[in-house]
Formats: sequence, C-alpha cells, structure tokens
Amino acid sequence: MKKRMKKVMAILTVVSFSVSLFGCSGSGGKDGQPAELSDSESREEGAADAAKEEGGKPEALPGSDEMNGLTLPLTDKPEELSILTVFNSTMISDPNDIEGVKLMEERTGVHVNWTTAGNTEMIEKFSTVLASGNLPDIIFGSGTNVYPGGVEKGIEEGVLLDMDELIREYMPNYMALLSQNEAAMKGALSDDGKMHYLRSIYGSDTAVQTGSVGYGLAYRADILEDMGLDVPTTIDGWHEVLQKCRDAGMSAPMTLESDGGSGLSMAWGVNTDWAASYWQMDGEKIAYGPALDGFGEYVETMRQWYAEGLIDPNFTNGNMIISQDYTNIQTNQTMLFAIWFGFMTGSWMNDTGAVDLPGINIQAVGLPTLKEGDEPVKCTGDSPAFSELYITTSCKDPILAAKWLDYQYSREGSILNWYGIEGLTYTLDADGIPQYTDLILKNEDNLTPAQALQKYALNGGGGAEIGFRNFSAENKIAAALSSTGTTPQIEASAIWDEPAKTIAIPGTMTMTSEEGEEVNRYMTDIKTLTQEYMVNYIMGIDNTPFEDFRQTLYDYGLQKVLDIYQAAYDRYQAR
Repeated sequence: MKKRMKKVMAILTVVSFSVSLFGCSGSGGKDGQPAELSDSESREEGAADAAKEEGGKPEALPGSDEMNGLTLPLTDKPEELSILTVFNSTMISDPNDIEGVKLMEERTGVHVNWTTAGNTEMIEKFSTVLASGNLPDIIFGSGTNVYPGGVEKGIEEGVLLDMDELIREYMPNYMALLSQNEAAMKGALSDDGKMHYLRSIYGSDTAVQTGSVGYGLAYRADILEDMGLDVPTTIDGWHEVLQKCRDAGMSAPMTLESDGGSGLSMAWGVNTDWAASYWQMDGEKIAYGPALDGFGEYVETMRQWYAEGLIDPNFTNGNMIISQDYTNIQTNQTMLFAIWFGFMTGSWMNDTGAVDLPGINIQAVGLPTLKEGDEPVKCTGDSPAFSELYITTSCKDPILAAKWLDYQYSREGSILNWYGIEGLTYTLDADGIPQYTDLILKNEDNLTPAQALQKYALNGGGGAEIGFRNFSAENKIAAALSSTGTTPQIEASAIWDEPAKTIAIPGTMTMTSEEGEEVNRYMTDIKTLTQEYMVNYIMGIDNTPFEDFRQTLYDYGLQKVLDIYQAAYDRYQAR
C-alpha cells in the first residue's frame, strides 16, 4: 500500500490549485471571449518523426523572433536572473535540467538561477526570503503567498518595484492577453487603475478564460447503481439515499471537511467551503456566510444527520487527500464526499493504486437544492487573473526581468512551458493546436504522462505555473491517465461549474495595508470561533443556539471586518 500511495503522491505533487485570497476556492465561471493567444507558424514537415527519438536535441520553437513587439534574444550578451518560485517536480531537482528551460535560455539569452520549493514548503520559504533581505530578482508564490500588508506596502517599504510602467512598456504579450478578457484586465488592475505587479493568467490553447473548476462533491456511482437508486438533486433526496446506505451497513455514508463544511451548505445559500474564510456575496453586499440565517439551518441539518449515523464520525481527520487514508473508499463505506481534483473521478483511484477496486466509478455531482426546481448556486471565482508575481528592488536590470517575464506569456513561451519540445513531446495538429506525443502519453519507461513531461516542460511537468496557465494542457494529461480514454476531469468541471449563479466575491479584491492589519486583528478569533462552533455543534458537543453564536461573532468585531471588505469590494467595482 505504501508503494501505491507514493505513486499517488507523485502525481498529486505536480498538480496544484489556487485558492482565492478572499473567498470561495477553485476557479470557475464563464469563459472569456475566445481569442488567439498570438500568431505562430507551423514547423517544417517531418517534425513528427523526431518525436520517436527520445532525448533528441531541442530545436527552435514555432514563431518568429518578434512576438507582439518582444524581440528575441532579449539581450545582446548572456545575462542572468534569479527567481524564487514554486516547483513541484518529483523527477527533476533543478529546473535548468529541463529541456524546455534549456531551450528557453537559448531563445532569450537569459540564464536563470532558481530557488524553488513545493507548494507547502513555499509558505515558509517565502517568509524566510523576505526576512533575509537577500532577495531574488523575481518572486512568485503561486497563490500561496502575498506580500504582508499588500503589494503597495512592499513598494512603500522599498522591497518591491512598482511594475506599472515596466508592464505597459516592456510586456506586450501580457498586455495582449489582458486585452482579450475584461475580467482578466480588471483583476490585473489595482484600485488606483495601475498594474503594480503581475498576475498569472488562466486560459486554454486558444483563449484567455477562467480555469476549470477542480473541486466539488462526488459520489460512488458504482455503488449507487448497484443499489438501484437515482442520483439525488435535493437535500431531502440525499438524506434518503444516505439513510439507505446506512441501513445497508455503511459506517460513513457521507463525510464533511475537517471544519464541518460541505458543498451541501450551498443549498441554503451559504459558503462553508473548506479552503475559504467563509466570505461570499449576499445579493449586492459582502457577507460572512456563518452569520447568515442559512448557516444556522445548515449546521442544524448536519447535526441531525450526524446523530442519525449518516456522517463519518471521524470527519475531523480531514479530507482523504490530506490524510491519504482511502480506507472508507476501499471498504465501500462512503457514498458522498468532496473531492479536490477533478482528475480523481472515474476509475483514477484504482488506476493509480490508491485503492484496489477495479469496478470503482467516482462521479462528480451537482450542488443540491432545498426544493426540486430551485436554482442552484455555486461559489467559484470569475477572473482569469490570479497569483501575483513581483520584481524586487534587488533586481539590477528590471527591464530585462520584465521582458523575460513577458516571454512566459507569449505563445512560444506558453507552449514551451506546458508542452515541451515540438517534434519530441508534442506536434501541432491541423488547427495548430499542440498535442502530446507517445513519448509523454505512452512512455516506454512506464512513467505517467505527468512524470514523463517533467523532463521537458517547466509548468506542465514541474508545476511551476509561471506566466500563462494552460488548463487545456492539464486536461490532456488527465485524459491520458484514464483507463477508458475519457476525460473525467473535464466532465467533472462542467458539472461543478454548471450553476449560472455564483455567490463568490472577486478573488482579486485588494485591501490597503491598514485595512489588512485591521482585518487580521479580528479574523483569527472569528474564524477560530466559527470552526470550533461548526464542528462541536454538528457533533452534539456544543448546544449554543445559532443566534447566540452569531451575536458572539459581532461581539468579536465582525461588523468592522464586514465594513472593510465592503469598501474593498466597492473599490474593485469602480476599477
């Protein structure tokens, strides 16, 4: 079992997801206006033959040396830049050993000195680097980290460069992407209308658009089918199914997140998402979900279900992705649960050895409603602009750094980072869209596609996510992992993203440093109170009425925090 779990973790570590700084987790919402990322010429015939020669010498990428005004090489003589970034590769320790990075250096004339850490380790690494004063030229925290007190404070303190002029003058590819999507442009701007820093940008092979939703509810479709039951669409419907699961001998028909949250709370119009601070929209106003009436109704229902034996008594141990305990799946004890990655649906758990259940079929399920026919709501973001990238004041050549970063947003740079080497790891189809070769999809060394790609592509293999994040490329890898050749990740995303109405607040809202300090002063106690109450009330340990709990939230300063969030939202709307 240990070998199986190591294999699972090897795959998971190259897939990361972003969590909104302010509100609900996951990416989602409507697609942006389709637009070509930039022009590119096809390579010479016969390139496909090169794909058979593993380890072949990297060749030049498609496209001209002039890309929207960015000219290659970026410098007349070899130059160097230092970068701190998330890097999740399990096969390569130094990004400079990646074939795509080698070709990037050849094309740009810039050698990069990398300082890397995994997503979890980056939290500490980010703080340590800032405290040391020994700053790299460029910092990317992959959504995990933002400058304490906000970017503007970092600029005021002389740590970060104000990038507005650099972006507008030296980053034509970045600006071209933003111009294709109104939400992306709005997310990239600060409240004063300037671009003080960079954002990573989501998109597909052909468009700037929000990323596919990677998190949601899922169920054991194989068990439900064997029981002869239909998929419920309401809370009452799931209640009946879970009762039948309990009566059939299941010890944990449903599991919650460790804080007691679940996507089921959306039926009451409140956000209890595991990764969030519970912020959401309530009509046109910012709201704290646990202070709304629906929260009281949600915890009361979960308390009843827990008492009935419908909820895993060990739910506080956390989601199985964190605990790595798939026992309840292996022993068929759980029907309904949250799953963090869409690619884990279908037969993925069996295919990768997480469980030994050849007939397993995990399917995504839509958010239920209170009544049949009610409009479901979701809590996923709507901006293709997400994680922040900074140039620091330690950078001796900010113009070169800006140009190098802009290359990451060009079509050439994006293909290089996500697909690797043309003719070797990918070829272009009739529409000019990259498609992975068998070197990646059917590796002779029995590597997974994600593992095989790590030797060739910085983002697609190592999970660095610098610049443009191409979820089309991610989906192709997910499809290759499926034993049936289907794309459960895409199917799951469509189900989770189906509701037209969202209560998510904008993930790119910003606060002033003073506002941030004020929020932090109150929110630690407020969030702790919320999580303790939710868990203890559901388990029957705490009998405090909801109204008393809500009053305590306000006694802890919730209204002051609400006012700050509302002011930040109003400024965002005015951008």
